[in-house]
Amino acid sequence: MNLEDIDDDSDITEDLIDMRNNCGIQMEFSNGNLGHFWASQMETYPVLAKKALDVLVPFATTYLCETGFSCLLHINSKTRNRLDPQHDMRVALSTKTPRFDAIINRKQQQKSH
Repeated sequence: MNLEDIDDDSDITEDLIDMRNNCGIQMEFSNGNLGHFWASQMETYPVLAKKALDVLVPFATTYLCETGFSCLLHINSKTRNRLDPQHDMRVALSTKTPRFDAIINRKQQQKSH
């Protein structure tokens, strides 16, 4: 953020100047995730961190929402419109890989007559 773009009587001007001159904060900023960085600065620079998180957080939630709608459109097609997509969506949107082998082994196989 440019200091020239901020009003002189703004609350965050001094915080930005302090952050620019702090080598430890600059290293932490360059090494990590933006969301984690600003969350860790909530105690030291609460006003500046809140403004940064207000800008960053909507993008993450919008992305997940759009991903969910795309997944639902793919799952709920004309041929599968009567199925409940809840469990399929959970698997599709999860960041974890399901252990299908363990799930299959827990189910009882249908025996032939």
